[in-house]
Amino acid sequence: MSIASPAWWWSTAHTPGAIAVAHLDGDAHLLEEVLRQLTGKEAPRTGEVAWRRFGSIDDGVIARTSNQHALLMPHGGTRIRELLDDRLAELGARTPSAHESAHAAWPEAADRVECAMLNTLSRAASPLAVDLLSAQPARWRQHTEPPFTANALSLPSPRDLRLRRLITPARVVVTGPTNAGKSTLLNALAGRAVAIAHHTPGTTRDAVAARIDLAGLVVDWFDTPGVRPDMDPIERAAAELAARALACADMVIELTAPGLGWHAIAGATTALRMRVLNQSDRANAHTCPERNSADLAISAHTGAAMDELVARVRDALVPPADMANSTPWRFMDGLPAISAAASA
Repeated sequence: MSIASPAWWWSTAHTPGAIAVAHLDGDAHLLEEVLRQLTGKEAPRTGEVAWRRFGSIDDGVIARTSNQHALLMPHGGTRIRELLDDRLAELGARTPSAHESAHAAWPEAADRVECAMLNTLSRAASPLAVDLLSAQPARWRQHTEPPFTANALSLPSPRDLRLRRLITPARVVVTGPTNAGKSTLLNALAGRAVAIAHHTPGTTRDAVAARIDLAGLVVDWFDTPGVRPDMDPIERAAAELAARALACADMVIELTAPGLGWHAIAGATTALRMRVLNQSDRANAHTCPERNSADLAISAHTGAAMDELVARVRDALVPPADMANSTPWRFMDGLPAISAAASA
């Protein structure tokens, strides 16, 4: 079996800086040969740090962090990076797979699944992801029968995709008539003034977004402008932005208040939907026609039923049954294959 050439990638931003940091990872013999041809000298031994010239391109530091891994630290100019990319490609270095770059970042991982878990955990947005992700390496090791073999179809299941909302926040879009209290609701959930809340129609003239923690599930919450017949050109442009947000929403909350009716959602959407009556503290809230067709009545002003709203949105996006299911979770693509490799 042939040995893959060393992988090469930058861990610093592509913008110019004083120093850049790059990784070279792979078979020890091939890695040393690449470094020898790049610098004209023997590669540093494991644990050593050495100053080297990178041919005619630049000079810098090489740190041999392990037998199969080295850090290269040239100056951070854009042109230097480009020239090093070209030279290392000539020497056979290649772009790494996601698993290789993750393994270099998490050398303490016991196997590839644990490495993938740690890499995913580092960027997971929701606190609810921590325990569930931490349990996955053991679950994948225990499941070697179909459908969890390397030859199994590795497409994520609906449950897998729902749980991935713990990693990348779901998009919750709130729509409704003017003066329904959409901005007041956003501010109440965020715990700070994110949007201007005022009784004047048309106060919200753009789609306002905030990242909000809904009892452990972090979502991107979009407050869209209210729709009314006499909108000015700016409001109409904002309404078009809102329509685009609706098109890619994971959940749409139709918000209204007593006497305002329900706002018709323009265009088709496959998103989860919930009808919420706001301003339940008003005298006519119990008898208004909107009450009968609402899934929940709340008051963003007084806080009434806000905890229930948070729980319902969270559980609709990531059902408790999905969280409680003890079968392995494909939290990233390709897990059956790397699980088989880890147990081989």
